Amino acid sequence: MKFGRLAAVLLLVGHSLAWSMPQKIGIYTMIQKLTEQKVGSAEEHVIYAKLAIFFGDMRSSAKLSHSLDSPQFRDALFSLLTTVSSAKVEAVNDPAGVDNLDYLIGRIRKTYGESLRQFWSH
Repeated sequence: MKFGRLAAVLLLVGHSLAWSMPQKIGIYTMIQKLTEQKVGSAEEHVIYAKLAIFFGDMRSSAKLSHSLDSPQFRDALFSLLTTVSSAKVEAVNDPAGVDNLDYLIGRIRKTYGESLRQFWSH
């Protein structure tokens, strides 16, 4: 999938119509960088925290600084997953937007799975 189409998502999420151009560029850049990171990397944590802030979830953003195998991290990741899933519902009329949000949902799920794997391997 080409992630250049991700910009379409920025106009489709219900509350995104009020986003400024710097905000649109910021979220696009965060998700683009996410595609370049390994699952569980420190950079991935930072990107998830910034996405949580972007969606207004300050509590989850703070929890995303915990270690990958911590329950707090998984709780925050689940909250972010719920938020992104809601955004997908709002973008249902745009196939490109849904595809890009599907990528983000899949990536968050992959990270959640890695978090559980590390937790159980201790």
